[in-house]
Amino acid sequence: MAGPVYIADAAGVALQQPTSAQLTEYVVVSQLSWRDWGGPTARATGKLGGPWCSPKCSDDPYDATLTLSGLEQQERMAYYRRATVEPKKPEDLPAAAVNVQFQGIRLSIPDI
Repeated sequence: MAGPVYIADAAGVALQQPTSAQLTEYVVVSQLSWRDWGGPTARATGKLGGPWCSPKCSDDPYDATLTLSGLEQQERMAYYRRATVEPKKPEDLPAAAVNVQFQGIRLSIPDI
């Protein structure tokens, strides 16, 4: 891939290998440790939280894996267009998480 690779957070801010990101109004990932970046997919392990798990998530977010895909090349950069968050133990998520989209999250084009 020629040039830098980005994702855009929910506010459209361009990020490269972020340690945290708000993917949507309801999905926040933090403490990200990247295993892959810049190829067709990018993978990181980290923590999952959002308003659906307050107040627990403030102190003890859930372990999760983040996978980015849909790498799209632009003139001098590329960006990931989709995100999937997989909780390590989905059975531990609160009932409020049932309506939260964790799969196939559409990411916007970053403002660079």
